[in-house]
Amino acid sequence: MLITVLRFNFDCPQGDPRTQSRLLSAALELAQWGESHGITSISVDEHHATGHGWSCNPIMAAAMFLARTSRLIASVDCALGPLWNPVRLAEDIALVDNMSRSRLHTTVGLGYRTVEYDIIGADFSQRGALMDNLLERMLSVWSGAGPDEAICAGTWTRPHPPLYVGGGARATARRAVRFRLPLSLADHLPDLAAYYRQLCAEAGMTPVIVMPGPINRGMIFLHEDPEQAWAELGDYILWEAVTYGGWSADQRSFMHLPGVQTLDEVRTSGRYRFLTPDQLIAEVRGSDDYGPLMMHPLVGGVPVDEAWKSVQLLTDKVLPALA
Repeated sequence: MLITVLRFNFDCPQGDPRTQSRLLSAALELAQWGESHGITSISVDEHHATGHGWSCNPIMAAAMFLARTSRLIASVDCALGPLWNPVRLAEDIALVDNMSRSRLHTTVGLGYRTVEYDIIGADFSQRGALMDNLLERMLSVWSGAGPDEAICAGTWTRPHPPLYVGGGARATARRAVRFRLPLSLADHLPDLAAYYRQLCAEAGMTPVIVMPGPINRGMIFLHEDPEQAWAELGDYILWEAVTYGGWSADQRSFMHLPGVQTLDEVRTSGRYRFLTPDQLIAEVRGSDDYGPLMMHPLVGGVPVDEAWKSVQLLTDKVLPALA
C-alpha cells in the first residue's frame, strides 16, 4: 500500500491572521477530501517565534484533523519535547488518542533553535535532561501507577499512545532504548539505525524504526505543466525553503536546505518538486520500495485553489492508476 501524506504547517510570508485562517480551513477540507479519496496520513510539526504563523501546537492541529476524519492517521513530526509540561502533553495526547481511537502518532524531539527555548523560559543547555524528564513523566502518567495514578483516566491505545523519540544523534538512539520506545530518524541514517538495533538487542526489546528512504523524493506538488508551475508558484516554495533553511547551518533533516537563496538551488536540491501525474505514476511504478509520498499542498501560503488542483490530481489521476 502506498502511504500518501499531506504536510501542513500553515505558514505564509506575512503571517496575517486572516490568511492563516484561510489556510487552516483549506487544510482541514483538503484532509477530509483526501481521506475519502485514498490519502492515508497528514503531518504537522512545531515551531515558535517565526513571525509568520508556523504551526505552534501540533497536538491541537492534529486533533482538528482527526475530529474531521475517521481513518486518517495524524503524525506529529515533531513536538519539541523540552518546551512542554510533561503532564499537560501526556493529558493532551491521551485526550486525542481516546477521541481518534489511536490515530495520533507523536514524535518528540529536542529542537535546535535557542530562540524557541528562550521565549518559553527553558534552558537550552539542559534540553537532554528536560527530554528525559518529559518521557519518564509522560509514561508514568499513562501507566497510572504510583503518584501519577489519578492524573489520567487511561488511553485508548495500550500500553500508551504511539510515541517516538526523534532526532539524528547516537544519544537519540540511547534515549529511545532507555525508555523502550521506537526511534524516528530525521534523515536516512542507516548507521544510527544499526546502532539502535544493537542497543535493542542488548536490552531485549524489538526495534521499531521510522526512517526516510535512501532516495530523498522531497515534497511533491502536482501540476499539468511543471515549468509553468515553477514560474508562477516558485516564489512560494523559495520563501519557505529560505526561511526553513535559515534556521540552522546544519543539515537538520531530509528537508532542510541550509543557506539556500535562489530558486535554481531549490529546484536542483530535489526537496521540492513539481511533477505531472504521469511523471509521478511512472516514478512510483519504477520503484520497488517508493516509501511515503509526501505532498505539501499549501507550501509557503500558495493560493488555495492551486493546492486543491494539486491534491485532486493525486486523488483523481495518480491513485486510481496505481490501484
